[in-house]
Amino acid sequence: MITVLFGGSRPAGNSAELAKMTLQDLDYNWIDLTQYRFNPVRDVRHDEQIISSYNDDYKIIIDQVLKSDTVLLVSPVYWYSVSASMKAFIDHWSETLRDPDYPDFKEKMAQIDFRLILVGGDCPKIKARPCMHQIEYSLEFLGAALKDYLIGNANAPGEIVKDTYAVRIAEKWNSEFKRKSKTLQETK
Repeated sequence: MITVLFGGSRPAGNSAELAKMTLQDLDYNWIDLTQYRFNPVRDVRHDEQIISSYNDDYKIIIDQVLKSDTVLLVSPVYWYSVSASMKAFIDHWSETLRDPDYPDFKEKMAQIDFRLILVGGDCPKIKARPCMHQIEYSLEFLGAALKDYLIGNANAPGEIVKDTYAVRIAEKWNSEFKRKSKTLQETK
């Protein structure tokens, strides 16, 4: 199963459009993170406290992520980082590491094919790279890996189609996902 964690504020914006190009003619689970509530993360690493509840929507999302074969993290570049909703979701991974309901959290995350789609308008191929590394290092900390990333250059609505490189990579990923889906269906 492919799950999209979408962190954009425009449901039909450039990052959403690029993600949908990537997933054309595929089945996927689209999760708009802006439609969920994430409380500030509680850092309990040094007081040995156990997390027993989140009091927000995090568990609804992480349970879907952990059932996925592929997860696309999709965000516009906001102030040279991922969106606040994406970052709030990722911050909760610290709590999940201390949650007895997820004893195999790192092992499950390591099995997922994570990909990142970022779109920005201010020299994103250069200025969004630290953002990509943020995601890469966060996944590595969990024993997971960022398999690939795609940085698109667009600002005004609909501009992403002018970034022929990004469109070409989206089409490449689409072909990969279709082959993978076909292989999975044949082995069932």
